[in-house]
Amino acid sequence: MHLILSYFHSKRGPELFLSFPDEVPEKISDKMKGFFDLDMIDPFFEVTLIEEKIKITNLYFEITSCWARGSKEMVMLSLVIEKDYKSELFYDILKEYSLKIISIVNIYKSFYDRGFLQKNDPEIDIKKKELVQILVECLDRLNKLNKSDFEGEKIIQKFKKFKW
Repeated sequence: MHLILSYFHSKRGPELFLSFPDEVPEKISDKMKGFFDLDMIDPFFEVTLIEEKIKITNLYFEITSCWARGSKEMVMLSLVIEKDYKSELFYDILKEYSLKIISIVNIYKSFYDRGFLQKNDPEIDIKKKELVQILVECLDRLNKLNKSDFEGEKIIQKFKKFKW
């Protein structure tokens, strides 16, 4: 399981900003960058990569920003999981943590490298650390869900096969 935060960089386009517990393979990250080009009505969507046997569950959201074009950072929280898992089980947690991210004052600064402005803003590093902490906490919650609730989901699927 991988948790990824990506955003739309105003000069370079879509970027995978942070990935936990480690980096995703380049083949997958290249495909994920294209998700920003999709015209999706629902901010929660999934893409199944059959060849890689994975599912990528995504939650798109926007962060108010004084530095971004249009005053909004376009951000996506994504979860790379085995294709057999039901992505609906993750929605509430991804939504909860996206709201936590949005609620942090000046969190948009975490997306900018030092030197973006004429003078370095010391808050850039502080906000990036806050963002990392939230994402690590989110992945921990998702891993706990993965272990407990999926076992229950497998049992339910087995019972559905029986004719009552």
